[in-house]
Amino acid sequence: MFVDETDRLHLLLVAGGNRAPGAILGHTLTSADPTRIREETGFAIGGVSPIGHLSHPITWLDTRLLDFDLVWAAAGTPRHVFSIDPNGLVSLTKAKPL
Repeated sequence: MFVDETDRLHLLLVAGGNRAPGAILGHTLTSADPTRIREETGFAIGGVSPIGHLSHPITWLDTRLLDFDLVWAAAGTPRHVFSIDPNGLVSLTKAKPL
């Protein structure tokens, strides 16, 4: 979870071997405050699910995830995950490609 210079919240869904970019479409991104993440998504850092947020962050998807038959994502806590077809993840999150 990141914020841009206009204070908009961004969720980046990134393949485990990759790093989240520091800029997207000309916006500089910085890590979001953990309290804000909990308030706006309903999830604590380390367990932010890509779906089911209280608000709707701008969501981005690392297109490398589309190379896999199945991907794993946080399921609301730091100890829970769920599996999903990456195309289903794009459909559910309306994620923009990175």
